[in-house]
Amino acid sequence: MIFRPRVSWFPWLVFCLLFTYSLERFIRFYPPSPEKNDQALLYAVIAIVLWSEHKAITASWLGNSTGSVLFGSVLIFTGCLGYAVGHPYESVTMDVWSLFLLAAGLLAVLAPRDYMRSAYFTAFAGTVVVMIGWVAPSILSSELALAIASACATVLNATLFPVVAKGVMLYFGKYCVIVTEGCSGMNSIFSLTALCIIYLRVGARRTPWHIALLVAFIIPVAVLSNLGRVILHVLAIRYVGVGFAEGLFHETAGFMAFVLALFQLAVIDRCLFFAYSSIKSLKFSTDADK
Repeated sequence: MIFRPRVSWFPWLVFCLLFTYSLERFIRFYPPSPEKNDQALLYAVIAIVLWSEHKAITASWLGNSTGSVLFGSVLIFTGCLGYAVGHPYESVTMDVWSLFLLAAGLLAVLAPRDYMRSAYFTAFAGTVVVMIGWVAPSILSSELALAIASACATVLNATLFPVVAKGVMLYFGKYCVIVTEGCSGMNSIFSLTALCIIYLRVGARRTPWHIALLVAFIIPVAVLSNLGRVILHVLAIRYVGVGFAEGLFHETAGFMAFVLALFQLAVIDRCLFFAYSSIKSLKFSTDADK
């Protein structure tokens, strides 16, 4: 009877070894660089998500009862398969997604059924972070850069001064600006996705529809915020000068675009809460009248 709780530690020990090995390999093969910062954030998100589920993990260590063995086994098998497939190809994304699934599977199998929500959230977080934060930007990067350039030219043409968009190039006066992948919102989409997932776990409980809608707004919000950033950059070049626009202003504008995106998500979250409570009140009033 004393030995059983200790047995439940072993799968988590194996998970920690896999996490450490994957992180060590990432540091060894991918030295820090601007284009790899988002990948490094993947490991930080795993650590933060698991820390947010520390009560469920602690309960799984005790080994007093089990949750859903079938569901957890499917997650563990999928995670092991993904790790085995992605590891030879040095796929950081596949490694991290597999680690999320393995952790969710361990929670589903080892923790009591009262903590199944933690297993669901861990699997959901890993899938959303990887799919929206990494796969979607790599597919949409060129299209979003073109859309940002075109929208910026349309807005400025209609309000302030003529701007011509040719592909990702913006021409105005004697100046030319290139809308890069970072300016199109690609860099902030991943970071915003990671922070949104953490935000969803903290505070009030949300319905599945609420969570799905908030996650769906991540890409539009990131793109809209970076559209404002590009417009401000063009205005700074036109009215102040290239030196100012390409210096501290450029870095500050990027940070402010990210803060603005977080603020927009918080406002959308509040609006969804208000809409849900209004619908609930209306339904209750209708039922009371009947």
